[in-house]
Amino acid sequence: MGKGKIRVLVVDDSAFMRKAISEILESDPDIRVIARARDGRDALEKLEQLDPDVIALDVNMPVMDGVETLKRIMERRPKPVVVVSSLTQQEAPITMQILDLGAVDYVPKPSGTISLDIKKVASEIITKVKAAAKVDPGRISRARPRRDFVHELKGSQIPNFAVAVGVSTGGPKTLLDIFEQIDPDPETVYLIAQHMPPSFTSSLAERLDRYTPIPFCEAQNGQPLEGGKGYLAPGGWHMMVTEDLRIRLSKRPQDTPFKPSVDVLFSSVKDVFGERTVGILLTGIGSDGARGLLEIKEAGGITIAESEETAVVYGMPRAAKELGAAQVIVPSYEIPVEIEKALAKIKRRRRNERGASEEVV
Repeated sequence: MGKGKIRVLVVDDSAFMRKAISEILESDPDIRVIARARDGRDALEKLEQLDPDVIALDVNMPVMDGVETLKRIMERRPKPVVVVSSLTQQEAPITMQILDLGAVDYVPKPSGTISLDIKKVASEIITKVKAAAKVDPGRISRARPRRDFVHELKGSQIPNFAVAVGVSTGGPKTLLDIFEQIDPDPETVYLIAQHMPPSFTSSLAERLDRYTPIPFCEAQNGQPLEGGKGYLAPGGWHMMVTEDLRIRLSKRPQDTPFKPSVDVLFSSVKDVFGERTVGILLTGIGSDGARGLLEIKEAGGITIAESEETAVVYGMPRAAKELGAAQVIVPSYEIPVEIEKALAKIKRRRRNERGASEEVV
């Protein structure tokens, strides 16, 4: 994209929604809606004719739905896509699939397929479209088949180590790409804060559970932590861990830009696991998680940030780098190995400390 206005194609089968979303976008001086499309087929034709910078895409449409449309966009001419879909439980799994197919981000319609109150999310639509416009289409990777994992039932083990992950824009696909390569360590608990509305986190947890070797669930208040398992913070709640190794969900603090907050998770994990923590900050808008990552580093843990090479939006990792919070900065495809190395280093350090203590005695 050049220095001119961001050229957007709005795709929705509702004439009202096409008009309303277009008006929201054009209220920003940096955005121009160059066309509106009523379904996927219409969108693909306009894509070829007009070559937009960003596409705002609905999910449920006649003729060709959002899933098929996105597949064809990525095959023909990859573009940054922001999904604008309803928040129903029925649509949430489809939206997760679309994000895995390569969509940059999503905005939930506040009250269903035809949301008369769409202006409630006007600033979110504008922010996410402008962020998407900065994404290099060459970085948008095509979807590939995912392998289903069957988790073996094993006895629960109290975790001695923690891997804490924070992520926002571009997160669902990045999380799957990373965690599908990680074998669960029975001594380690895996905790994720992904900026996401409540109706979507359960679907993301199901996908992480299905497509990675680690058994994942959407975290519940009071749930005991088990080694070798993963816990995803539910949308609308902060996730913390307690001294007796349980999940604690809370609406406080209330003044954070996001619920769940990555900073809140990182700070909590640092308090309980200290130097036995691996903190990881991935793609996302803003700076949430940078301060918490620094706290983990200062507590003696190991910290990792995704590099600009693969981050869909290089906001949160950049903030961590500028703060001096990240000890390791690598592309997402190297993070699985870095997690393994970090845990091995922490365990080795722990064994050495115990050996030295025994010698003194």
